[in-house]
Amino acid sequence: MMLVDLKKTWKEFSEIPISSDDEIEQDFYFWEKGTCRFDIWHWFDEKLPDGIAGWIAL
Repeated sequence: MMLVDLKKTWKEFSEIPISSDDEIEQDFYFWEKGTCRFDIWHWFDEKLPDGIAGWIAL
C-alpha cells in the first residue's frame, strides 16, 4: 500500500465510531465490527515508515 493510500485510510479510520470498549462499531475495510482499535493502530504502525508517532507529528 502506498503512503498516499495509508493517509486516506487513516483519515477514514478517524471517522469510524468507536465503542466505550475501544472496538469499531462498523466494518472497516478488512476489519470486522468489534475489532479493537488498538489492533488497527498496530497495523498502521507497522505499515507507516516512521510508525504512527511519526505520522501524527507531521
